[in-house]
Amino acid sequence: MLTWFIRGVLAVGVLVIGVLALGSRSPVEPAAPTETRVPPPATPTSEPFVQRVVSRVARETQAPFPTSTPLPNGAALVSIVDFGYMPGTIRIHAGQTVVWRNDGREEHDVTGDDWHSGPMEPTIEYRQTFGSPGTIKYRCTIHPDMTGIISIH
Repeated sequence: MLTWFIRGVLAVGVLVIGVLALGSRSPVEPAAPTETRVPPPATPTSEPFVQRVVSRVARETQAPFPTSTPLPNGAALVSIVDFGYMPGTIRIHAGQTVVWRNDGREEHDVTGDDWHSGPMEPTIEYRQTFGSPGTIKYRCTIHPDMTGIISIH
């Protein structure tokens, strides 16, 4: 019996609060008659409006695996893909040029004993011509575990 009494008091309290909340609202004023307004004529701007659209799909799409592209006559290509040179060992003839292209998404460089490409952002190329037969080791100073070998004959 006591339970039903408490439930009844709570129900009456909720109703009282609802009535007070509705009664405290201000009355709605009637809408004013609408006036017919003519918009001002459009004026040309000094600069065109350009809206930049960023595609979410373009940001999430993975970069394609590097494909072969035509090189100058006598040049060999080494593709720098994130954290590795492809191919890791390359054979060339004396006087031939090697082209390193950063096809990855990270910054890399190519460093030999007496030459250095400097930092290479993605899509940047570096060329070096080798004249004497022998074996040359090179590396990325940004990522020390990236190494490669050029065999010149």
